[in-house]
Amino acid sequence: MLRQIHINLISFSIAYFFISGLTFSQSAMSSANPAVWEITKGNVFLENGEPSNEFIGILLERLASDSAEGEAVTREEFEQFLAQPESKEVYADYIIKYATPHSRHIQKKEHENFSKIFMREKRLSAGVSFLKQYQTLLREVEKKYDVARKDIVSILMWESGLGEFTGNLRVFNVFMGQILFLEQAEEYAIQKMIKEGKKYPDENMDTPESQKRRFRNIKMSAVNSLTALLRYSKKWRIYPLDIKGSWGGAIGYPQFMPYRMDVAVDGDGDGKIDLHTWPDAIYSIANYLRELGNYGWDYKARKKGIYSYNRSNEYVSGVIMYADEIWKRYKNSE
Repeated sequence: MLRQIHINLISFSIAYFFISGLTFSQSAMSSANPAVWEITKGNVFLENGEPSNEFIGILLERLASDSAEGEAVTREEFEQFLAQPESKEVYADYIIKYATPHSRHIQKKEHENFSKIFMREKRLSAGVSFLKQYQTLLREVEKKYDVARKDIVSILMWESGLGEFTGNLRVFNVFMGQILFLEQAEEYAIQKMIKEGKKYPDENMDTPESQKRRFRNIKMSAVNSLTALLRYSKKWRIYPLDIKGSWGGAIGYPQFMPYRMDVAVDGDGDGKIDLHTWPDAIYSIANYLRELGNYGWDYKARKKGIYSYNRSNEYVSGVIMYADEIWKRYKNSE
């Protein structure tokens, strides 16, 4: 199903560990114990039927809109998804990782580590081989979008290990978990740090004010993606609870968020967009960089384009470093 999205919302990323929720009630919403977290109608709506937080309200409004992309989804249809047993799982480990005051510091360190991993001989050789294997397609895309093929291949390595990492987290649950449990996850993370005798706060943590802003941005992004996921799924008669992806909710080889499917491209002309195929993935990355990043060939514009794809300076530096090295090797092998 996932590989058949007509503007397909495709499976992506690494197979991650998850925690199955136990029975959860409205009174448990304030609990910082991940073992009781669960996505149910009872914690999405208050007893009087009102949304449990403002982001659920925004989600319902956008789902029902007559003007948004896809097909309108009613509250009743949304509640039917909540009633399904597979919609209840909360991927607590990854919400906690997202919510900890150390989160941005952790992600920065991970990108630095990825640079070391991807610059290993095995990964560099894989990039050169990919440039050779798909050189006709890559040249075609490079000419059409004026985006360097080496940067497209490097992004594919960073996002999915050139297709090696495909995930199995239910995307619906990922976004609902972000909307509902970030504050509880932050509380749990802080309690755990204190219990372990770690310094709190420290210089590598976000402040409460910046955390509040960050959480709001994460929740709005989750609303946007969940809206796109459910509306596109209804339009193309896809069961949304079957759609799986990364711990952040990204899909396909290029790790697109659902709300960015508007810049995805049918690269092979088969009448559908499947980001788990190389033509669609390669075309879509090039279109993304051109349309959303104003990508250019000079170093400054190149950095700006890649930064639009992932707003991390470490990511940008890593992508460029890998891209330049595989291109040098590719040219030397001609």
